[in-house]
Amino acid sequence: RVEVQEYSHSLRFGLALTVDAAINSGNSGGPLVDAFTGHIVGVAFQKMVARGVELQGHAVPAPVIQRFLDDVASEQPDAFAGRNSSSRTPLRLRMPSLGCDYQSLEPTALREKLRLGSRKGILVSRLHHAGEPPALQPGDVLMTFNGHQLDELGFSDLFGRRLHFGAARDLCRVGSNVELEVWRDGNVQTVHQVLQPAQHLVPRGQYDMRPRFFIVGGLVFQPLSNEYLQGWAANERPAHLQELFICGHTTPDRNEAVILAQVLGDVINAGYDSGWVGAPVVSHVNGTPVRNLAHFVELVDAGRQGAGCLEIGVLLAGGPFRIVLPLQGLEE
Repeated sequence: RVEVQEYSHSLRFGLALTVDAAINSGNSGGPLVDAFTGHIVGVAFQKMVARGVELQGHAVPAPVIQRFLDDVASEQPDAFAGRNSSSRTPLRLRMPSLGCDYQSLEPTALREKLRLGSRKGILVSRLHHAGEPPALQPGDVLMTFNGHQLDELGFSDLFGRRLHFGAARDLCRVGSNVELEVWRDGNVQTVHQVLQPAQHLVPRGQYDMRPRFFIVGGLVFQPLSNEYLQGWAANERPAHLQELFICGHTTPDRNEAVILAQVLGDVINAGYDSGWVGAPVVSHVNGTPVRNLAHFVELVDAGRQGAGCLEIGVLLAGGPFRIVLPLQGLEE
C-alpha cells in the first residue's frame, strides 16, 4: 500500500510504502524487492508497533530515494562519483515546505463562508517562515499544487492513487519553483513559489550534530529540541516546552527557542537557585527580543561592553521572570 506516513526518525509525514514484511532492529535499511520483477522498490526503515498489529512495516519508496540521489549528484558530485573530498559535508535529504499550516474544508458552512461554490481545496491558516515570506497568504484556499487538483482534505491523484498532496510536494527539490492555484478574495489566482527547506521552531530528528550551548555567569543556555524533550515521557514534559514543540512556528523575529537549561551555582548568580530551574524560555536581553542562540550570544557580548548589569528576560510556565547579572566578574 502506498500512503503518507509519519517517519519515526524525523517526525515528519512523507510518502511511504506499507508492507507485510517483518522489520525489526537490525534489518531496517535493507532493500525491499519486488518478487515479480526483482527491482528494488524501497528501503525498509520502521515498523508499526500497536496492540493487535503484526507484520506491518514501512519502507522509503524508490521516488524519494531517487530524489536523495539527485540531490547528492547535483550538490556533491565528488561524493557521488566516489572521489574523496576533505571538505565534504554530511549527506542530508532536505525536504521542501510551503511555509504554511492548513486545515481541511469539509464543513459545508466554512465552504459557504468562503464562497467556494463547487471549488475544492484546503484553507491556509498560518504562515511559518524565517526569511522571504511565501506566496501564499492566510485565508487562501489552495486548490492545485503544481498541476495536482486538491480535494477538501488535501488529497490528489498521484501514482494512480489518492494521496495527500504533501507526497507530490516532497518529490520536488528545495529551490523548485512550483505553480499554485488559490482562491483569494473571491477570485481564482495563480501564484508561483520557490520551495524552501522545512523548518521548525523546535527541531525534529537531529542526527550527527554537536549539541550547541552557551554559558554566561554560570547560566547554561541551549536551543530547545526534540532530543532535549525526550528526557521526559510524552505526558510528563513541561507544558510550556511541549506547547512550543507542538504549536510553535518560525517567524522573521524568532526561528529558534532558547532555554535556560540549568544554573551552575556561583556567587555571581546567587539567589537564582541551581541545577534545573524549570527550563524557562529566553525572551530578551537588555530589552531586545532574542531570535536564536547565535543572536542571544551577540546580545550578551554587546551587553558586556556597557556598564552596570546584564538583564535577561525569560518566560517560566507561570509567567515572565527577570534575571540580572552584574557585569563585574562576569568573565571570571
